[in-house]
Amino acid sequence: MEAKNWDLPRAPYEAGNAPANGTWAPTNQTIKDWRSVYRNTTLSVTGEGEPKATIVGEIPKELKGTLFRNGPGLLEIYGKKLNQFFDGDGLVYAAAFENGDVKFRHNFVGTKGFTEEQAAQKMIYKGAFAIGNPKGDSLYNPFDFDVKNVANTGVVNWGGETYALWEGGKPHKMRSEDLKTVGEVDEVLGTKLRVPQMAAHYRIWEGATEEEKRLIGFSIESQASFPQNVNRAAFYEWDSQGKATAVNNFDVPNATFGFFHDCLVTENWYFLFQNPTSLNPQKLLTEYMFAKCALAETICMVDGKSAILHCLPRTEKARKIGQKTIELKPQFFFHHINAFERENGDVVLDSLPWVFMDFSMNLDSVNPAFFNGGSRVEYTRFVVNPVRETCKQTVLNNRVGEFPTMNNKFVGRKYTHAYSAGTIVKDDVKWGPNQCLVKHTTDPNSEAPAQEQVWYYGERCFVQEPIFAPRPGATKEDEGWILQVVNDAGAETSTLHIFDALDITKGPVASVLFEGEHLPPGLHGMWAQDAVY
Repeated sequence: MEAKNWDLPRAPYEAGNAPANGTWAPTNQTIKDWRSVYRNTTLSVTGEGEPKATIVGEIPKELKGTLFRNGPGLLEIYGKKLNQFFDGDGLVYAAAFENGDVKFRHNFVGTKGFTEEQAAQKMIYKGAFAIGNPKGDSLYNPFDFDVKNVANTGVVNWGGETYALWEGGKPHKMRSEDLKTVGEVDEVLGTKLRVPQMAAHYRIWEGATEEEKRLIGFSIESQASFPQNVNRAAFYEWDSQGKATAVNNFDVPNATFGFFHDCLVTENWYFLFQNPTSLNPQKLLTEYMFAKCALAETICMVDGKSAILHCLPRTEKARKIGQKTIELKPQFFFHHINAFERENGDVVLDSLPWVFMDFSMNLDSVNPAFFNGGSRVEYTRFVVNPVRETCKQTVLNNRVGEFPTMNNKFVGRKYTHAYSAGTIVKDDVKWGPNQCLVKHTTDPNSEAPAQEQVWYYGERCFVQEPIFAPRPGATKEDEGWILQVVNDAGAETSTLHIFDALDITKGPVASVLFEGEHLPPGLHGMWAQDAVY
């Protein structure tokens, strides 16, 4: 069969049949396919009419729980296209698994901006990455620094409650049974937030018993409190029933515009990575003020500026050592993998740092040359000692990848296995879009290179964040399943694939095709074990 919208003189590479390393690089066809999946969802904006799910293979009957996902659902608002998907309105969906079957439901987060724009049937509000006046009229107020709360980055279901998260604004509470929005809130699970926002990332601490299980989230000011020049922050902990068990407040020095997206947790410590970013006043005055760049573009990496690791005490043992800051090499952090403590006092922090980050990058600016060197991101191990305030950094895998996941039972503890989206190109310079599922196996006692398994979905497929679901009664760390949504630009399909996490090279054990529907590339999600609404 002739490939649809395919311009190359050969057939596309198919799933499980990856090109030999060094023989393939992104082409204009790759970029065209990649851009094509960033379009509006076909799902109803009112949450009605769930798609028909066609199951290929057999869903494991032991797989019981709900996959929650959040991400930009609208990339075009009444004729006005967004060239930066971070500005898309949040679409939350849930796939509930029980007895070998799946039930799907969805809803857009009913933010003020989304609700008013749907009612007016036009774009009204600017996003952080919007340039000029989104309304399209002549009035542009450069002193209006408010941006739309798109609520599109994370989602958490805990203690029977569900929240859509976006670190630039307040959380939105949603009804767990139908994902209808209750409203924007100042508290989560009954706990008042010290800073009126909650980061899109959190950690689930399993503990040895159900009573020790914790949801651990954080919030931090983007700008320092005056006149102390500290950014107020807090870490919150809730038990499995949603009852608050701890609120630890911190003042983080000199952290304005540090862009804290994710966190790490160990038995005794919380960790925040501060990016070497700051407000560029020249760009603000000469470009933003004249509608030549977006507000987000005025936050820039500073050449030669160090990233900072903030070590924040979680327990009395760590409080005796005290809050610490450790300088790191210049690099940019979005997502972390895991952290754990060694017997000698060292702490291992595994992350996926970018070489650099430029917020002017968007769907229009990316081309094949972008994937030659440039802003790479690699599986990296940091071995730090909070007492000596030292750090050693080692790359464990040079395959570029993003969106890591792991078994939550090993969060904050020594672990061996992690999973991520990844590129088929494995090289120190060249890379490509995320088109693979990658299993990384590391030695917790050394900085030896990671071993890996790779599943290639095909040349026209682009993968979203994988999520780990544990097998009930498992005795092995990697005993469970990986769930991953994949967009196929050639077939124009969105499919949720389920893998045996022990060996992903065998391909999916089951796939759920959402017939005739498009699920745009999302950002983050979670697996809620045994929660079926």
